[in-house]
Amino acid sequence: MTAERTFSVGGLLGGLALSFLIGALGAFVAGFAGMSTNSHPLAFLIGGIPGGIFVVVGAILPKTGFAQGLIIGGSIICLIGGACGAAMVGTSFH
Repeated sequence: MTAERTFSVGGLLGGLALSFLIGALGAFVAGFAGMSTNSHPLAFLIGGIPGGIFVVVGAILPKTGFAQGLIIGGSIICLIGGACGAAMVGTSFH
């Protein structure tokens, strides 16, 4: 009788890398969208959307290292994207 392997370090690192790379690009674009709202709370929510997507996708997938990596990376991107989105409100590029 063999136990099914549900966690792998490679999968965790792959999920982290995927959520960091794609999530950072998404948070960058979402930060500019949040900047145009002129509302700090709304910009925080908009900036956190890309990371939130990775958290939801990781929660839907089977519980493997990859899904856990998506959840961890998505949480980090959500916090950083939201903070950057809120910090960009009121910034002008003249």
